[in-house]
Amino acid sequence: MDDPRKPGDSAATADPRENHGAAATADPRENAELSATVDAGAFAMLGPVHPDERRPHDEIQEAVLDVSYAGRGNRRRWAPYVFISTPVGVLLTFFAGPLAVLAVYSFQVRSRGGDGSFTLDNYRAAVQPNILEVAGSTFVLATISMLILLVLAYPLAYFIALKVGRWEIPLLLALALSDELNPLIRIFGWRTILARNGLVNTVLQNLGITQAPLDWLLFTRFSVVLVLTASWMPYAVIPLYAAMKTIDRRVLEAASDLGAGWFTTFRTVILPLTATGFVATMVIVFIPIVSDFATPGLVGGTSGRMLASVIEDLFTRRGEWGVGSALTFLLLIVSGVVVYLSYRIARIRNLDTST
Repeated sequence: MDDPRKPGDSAATADPRENHGAAATADPRENAELSATVDAGAFAMLGPVHPDERRPHDEIQEAVLDVSYAGRGNRRRWAPYVFISTPVGVLLTFFAGPLAVLAVYSFQVRSRGGDGSFTLDNYRAAVQPNILEVAGSTFVLATISMLILLVLAYPLAYFIALKVGRWEIPLLLALALSDELNPLIRIFGWRTILARNGLVNTVLQNLGITQAPLDWLLFTRFSVVLVLTASWMPYAVIPLYAAMKTIDRRVLEAASDLGAGWFTTFRTVILPLTATGFVATMVIVFIPIVSDFATPGLVGGTSGRMLASVIEDLFTRRGEWGVGSALTFLLLIVSGVVVYLSYRIARIRNLDTST
């Protein structure tokens, strides 16, 4: 039987592999490009090359990549330390540094006639009966102020977080702006309000409630507690507000459906769920109140004197830097004990929600 192919069609109808070989020998440049394409396709079809079959060029390329990734890993490992180096340096310079200086001064004779020699008399002078009396008065005033702040801040934080709706942000901004006023201006404003001829006494006399000005409104312990409470109110409300926002409203609705009154709901639901805000408020408010010297100095008089005022007097008026440093460290230790006890109380009453 005759072959249907014509003699001129032999090249076109031949085996494609033969055509590939014939075409490959036609042009060297086309041959190189085609070989590279075939090699790449074959490599993709065969999968990864066995380590023993790798070429020297592949090993060099992998070595370069390993060095590059190793350098990048080292940079990533050191990046957090680089970022925190600046704030840690500032903290060590402006906080730990002065504390270290005070620690050295507390064991030296540092006064107008002192020679800087070692002594323990500073700590003995810091626990004299008159200073201990002022310290007791300080912690009483600070505790009363903190308790009043908690009593007032809880309902205010609850109202802002869960009840006001679209007025929530404006009320928060107003609360924050109330703390932007200079503390000295705020204290002198309270002096104007509480003075003998101030706003409170004028209103009371005009209404016929009192016949004479009330002298106990200013330069007493009452005025110290009042001004401290008003000054630190934003710092008490905001942590409690943040804790209130984490409460699921359905929990409060369930407590109401089960017949729980407001006090039972507060004691069994709100207080445990706002434990972090409660402890934070105690710490944030109590320690600054204990160390406040401007308020008792301007509105407290002699009866409302606090420990920070004694320390300020030792440093600025009497020049007893050693005794002042020792008293500062004792106050710092007591503040640390208060923070620890606050945390322990929270755990004992099962208020620590992290466990």
